[in-house]
Amino acid sequence: MTTLDKVRLLEQRIIKATILIHNLEGKIEELNDEIEVLSVHNTELQKYADTFSADSQLIAESISSALEHLDTIEGLDEIEILDSLSEDLAVADRFTDGGGQTIDEVSLDDLRV
Repeated sequence: MTTLDKVRLLEQRIIKATILIHNLEGKIEELNDEIEVLSVHNTELQKYADTFSADSQLIAESISSALEHLDTIEGLDEIEILDSLSEDLAVADRFTDGGGQTIDEVSLDDLRV
């Protein structure tokens, strides 16, 4: 191989290396753009999670406050409820106590009115 052939081969390899470097630079720029988008999305999700947590806390506090107010009413537990509601309340009480039906025990026919 002559010196001229070696120079041409070196030139071709340099051109290929330059093309590969430009391609890699483009990929790096794309990845940096994607990281920026993901960072913004992550920030939005964190704000949503914080808001959800705060809202959940407010709801829990409101429920506790409402229950405390209901506890101040004398004779509330002694009021008789219509028979049609008493079974629903009993089911609700069993559910609250962990004795409710599991998803496997419910059929679509039970859910139809």
